[in-house]
Amino acid sequence: MALKAEMEELEKNKVLVKVEVPAEEVQKAVDRAFRDLAREVFVPGFRKGKVPRRVLQARLGMEPIYEEVKQSNLPEYYSQALDQLGIEPIDEPEIDVEAIEIEEGKPLVFEAAVEIKPQVELENYRGVEVEKPDQEVTEEEIDQVLESMRERFAQLEVAAGKTLADGDFALIDFDGTVNGQPFDGGSSRDFMLEVGSHGIWPEFNEELRGKRKGDILDIKVKMPERYPDEEIAGKMASFKVIVKEVKVKKLPEADDDFAREASKFDTLQELREDIRAKLEEAKKSQAEESVRMQALRKLAEGLEVEIPQKMVEDYVRQRRDELEARLTSRGISMDSFLKAAEATEKGMEEGFAAEARQLIRNELVLDAVVRAEGIEISEKEIQEEIEKNAELLGV
Repeated sequence: MALKAEMEELEKNKVLVKVEVPAEEVQKAVDRAFRDLAREVFVPGFRKGKVPRRVLQARLGMEPIYEEVKQSNLPEYYSQALDQLGIEPIDEPEIDVEAIEIEEGKPLVFEAAVEIKPQVELENYRGVEVEKPDQEVTEEEIDQVLESMRERFAQLEVAAGKTLADGDFALIDFDGTVNGQPFDGGSSRDFMLEVGSHGIWPEFNEELRGKRKGDILDIKVKMPERYPDEEIAGKMASFKVIVKEVKVKKLPEADDDFAREASKFDTLQELREDIRAKLEEAKKSQAEESVRMQALRKLAEGLEVEIPQKMVEDYVRQRRDELEARLTSRGISMDSFLKAAEATEKGMEEGFAAEARQLIRNELVLDAVVRAEGIEISEKEIQEEIEKNAELLGV
C-alpha cells in the first residue's frame, strides 16, 4: 500500500504527520469491515457471516462500518506513515478520530500530532581527540594474575597453638542476642572467618586477633543502621563466640608442578606467556572501548539539544519499576531500601533523571553517526549498545 505521508514541524520536538490513504485501500478496508460485522451481527433469516451487504447496510447504516474502518486500520496507517517519514515517536499521537471523514471512492485523510525523538547533526565527529590508554603488559600484572590463581588453589591447614592474626582463619560457633533474645542471622555453627576481612561485623575481627583455639569470647556489636531487620538495626547485640580451630592459608609454590595442576601447560613459563597474551587482548579491547566512550562523551557534552521531558520520565519510571521488582523479589519494601540507603524517593528519582539525560545524549550521538555513515543497524543492536552504555555508566 503506497500511502502518502508528509511532516510539518511544530514547536520543539513536536511534528504534525499528514497522511493520505489511497481510495482503493479505503475501499478494501470498508469491504473488510462489512465482512467482519457480518460475522458478528445477527439478522433474522440469515446465518452469521452470510448476511448480504445491502441488508447489513440497510439495517446498520454506514456509520458503524466507518467506525470499524477507523478502529481497525488507523494504527497501521499511522505506523506506515512513520516508517515512510523515518521518524521515531516518543509518545502517543494526538488524532482527532471524530473529525476523520470516510467516503467510498475517495482517499482517507487524517493528521496526527506527536512528539518525536530529537535528531542532531554532528560536525567533525571524526576529528574528536581522545587519549588512548597504555596497552603494555607488565611483569607485575602477570604476577598478580598468577597470585590470584595460587589463591584459588590454596588450602587451609590447622595451625596448632597459633594465635590469630590478620589473614588467618578462625572456625567459630557464635550465638547472638539483642535484649537477651536471639534473632535471625545472629547464630551460626562452624563459621569460617578470615580475620581482618570485611565478611562480618568489625568487632569480631578486633576481638579475635591474638586469640587461640578453645577461647570463649563475649563480643558486643553495634548492629548496622542498615541491617535488614528493622527491629535489630542500630541496636547493641551480645555474641558468645567459641574458637574451635585456627587455620592458615597455604599457597602452592609457583612452579612447573603448579602450572600443570592449574592449567593445560607443562611449565610455569608457558603459563606466564598465556597470561601475558590474555592480558594483552583484554587491554586492547579495553583501550578500544575507552577510546569509543571518550569520543561518545565528548560529542554528547557538545550537543546543543533539549532532551524531551517525556523521554526522561519514561526512563525514570522504568528504572524505578525495575528496582522495585528486584526489591520485591527479595522481600524488601521500597521504604526499607530508601531508609537503609539513607536516601529519599525524590533524590533517587533525580539520580535516575541525571542518568537518563546522559544516556539519551549518548543515544542521540550514536543515531547521528549511524545516519551520517549510512550504517544499517537492527533494533537488537541498538538496544545492546544502549545497555552497554548503561553498564559503563554504572547504571
